[in-house]
Amino acid sequence: MSQQRIINGRYEVGELIGRGGMADVYLGRDERLGRTVAIKMMRADLARDPQFQTRFRREAHASAALNHPNIVAVFDTGEEQLPETNGQPGVACPYMVMEYVDGDTLRALLRKDEVTIDQAVAWTEGVLAAVSYSHDNDIVHRDIKPGNAMVDRSGAIKVMDFGIARALSDTSATMTQTQAVVGTAQYLSPEQARGESVDFRSDLYSVGCVLFELLTGRPPFVGDSPVAVAYQHVREEPPAATTLVPEISPALESVLTKSLAKNREDRFQTGKEFLTALRAAHYDGIAISEDESTTVIPPAVLPADTEPTQAMGAISANNSDSIFEPREELPERYEMTGEMDAVDDPKPDRKKKRRRGWLIALLLILLLGGGAFAGWWFWNEAEQQRIEENQVEVPDVSGMPETDAQNALTTAGLRPILEYAHNDDVERDRAIGTDPAAATTMQRYDEITLNISLGPDQVEIPGNLQGASEATVRDTLEGLGLTVSDVSYVNSPTIPRDRLVDTNPALGSTVAYGSTVALKMSSGEVEVPDVMGMQQEEAENTLTADSVGLSVEIADVSNDDPDMVGQVVNQSIEPGETASQGETITLGIAGEPEEPSEEPSETESPSEDDSEDASDEPSDDESPTPTDSESASEDES
Repeated sequence: MSQQRIINGRYEVGELIGRGGMADVYLGRDERLGRTVAIKMMRADLARDPQFQTRFRREAHASAALNHPNIVAVFDTGEEQLPETNGQPGVACPYMVMEYVDGDTLRALLRKDEVTIDQAVAWTEGVLAAVSYSHDNDIVHRDIKPGNAMVDRSGAIKVMDFGIARALSDTSATMTQTQAVVGTAQYLSPEQARGESVDFRSDLYSVGCVLFELLTGRPPFVGDSPVAVAYQHVREEPPAATTLVPEISPALESVLTKSLAKNREDRFQTGKEFLTALRAAHYDGIAISEDESTTVIPPAVLPADTEPTQAMGAISANNSDSIFEPREELPERYEMTGEMDAVDDPKPDRKKKRRRGWLIALLLILLLGGGAFAGWWFWNEAEQQRIEENQVEVPDVSGMPETDAQNALTTAGLRPILEYAHNDDVERDRAIGTDPAAATTMQRYDEITLNISLGPDQVEIPGNLQGASEATVRDTLEGLGLTVSDVSYVNSPTIPRDRLVDTNPALGSTVAYGSTVALKMSSGEVEVPDVMGMQQEEAENTLTADSVGLSVEIADVSNDDPDMVGQVVNQSIEPGETASQGETITLGIAGEPEEPSEEPSETESPSEDDSEDASDEPSDDESPTPTDSESASEDES
């Protein structure tokens, strides 16, 4: 049965639901208010650093001051005193009690389904509203990315981790060390990548990266390492979003271009400015012009009462004259000349004219047909050349990690769409293959299905987890697609406290993917067996056996019963009680009975020699009995 963990006398700590580079997040319950919460606790190894402790508290209090519908609320902060472990002294571990959001992160949604342009814009609006509010309160997030924004069941955006990333980035860690946190490099602003100071516009650059990924399915920059990605943020321009997704409007493209400007002075200066431009681009088709003083309105959204241009009016007038004038003047011209009356038989001339007309028409048809054929031939050749120039060969990504496989396909000019499935032969989170398969020829920017393995449908619980910490066990099992359902404590003579003894199902057993596993952690104690009445050697063997692991000390106990010599008559810890691993137990062993001391007095107890002498001499009252020979001698005489 699991031990209930309560902190601050109020918050019940439940299962682990999230893990970051600096803290672990647990599902919790506020016993006082009866509501579900999320409890974020700093990792114990970082909590030993006073600098981290100070910054965590400061940023936790700053985050608690943010009250906005698009920001995860912070209800309470405090510290939990952790016990001594493995010889390390206990430490005060800071925690935050936050609003529990029932939903998925943008990262999870990007992996699950294709995001529509409407969804991408709506979610980005929520992120911008959150960062704009935080900027108004002088808080820079510094780690905007899809993994730090959640969409709840109602579709609302909730931004998380305000201030926590800042506490981590303020340390002396290098950028490579910082990138141990998942995917941060793909959303770094150029000034962050250069190690310069950041401000509100750095957050807006990161929001631009998130918007780019929501619209296209990939970040603006991808590479083989965080350093390679950071270099691109500083030196290279992102690909045009319309080349990846042609449905993206030029107006949205202009917003992306401005948000991803290398120079922060060329970006949006506030979150409200970014939000206004995004809405105008998506809903009204208004793009951002190069000089930012005017906007470009597509013809489709011109007002109905817009005056036609002068050129349009001239074309309309010329068309009208050319169509109607000849028909109206032709009869009048013939009447005025009288040429028709002067001809007696117009039929031969008419036949010649008709023949000439047919020849001219045929010639025109041949010329037009030949021209059309030539035009079609040249167009077909150009189109064929264009198709050949845009052909790409699908690379073989089988067995690659998910991110590497995505990068390889994107670098080849394709748009990977991820699908997940179980596979007994391919490790979890690695590529099974693509559809179409490797070496197939495709057109640049075509979509291609990238199949990612969820691992085998049957999973073996690793037997080498015995003795590991709870965090390590959870990470390993969750990495295999299993869920930890319960934690209980059992006695163990050898496995240290808070280390894994066994699981249910047992270590080494095979279970279905997605199964729940209960953990049995060591209490650091053993149950003392009953050795009363055992002989000393048997009792010592019982207590020091591997299954018990106690130490023994012997104490002699006086004894009057010869039959109990060498037996255990008492033990310092009662049978059935618990003792710490390796604790010493004292056994009382019955000794030999003591002999009674015999020292008789002179009058009552004659000495041994005197007794022997007295027995040899007849007493005065007794005469010696004659022997048979002596009696016979007397009769003869």
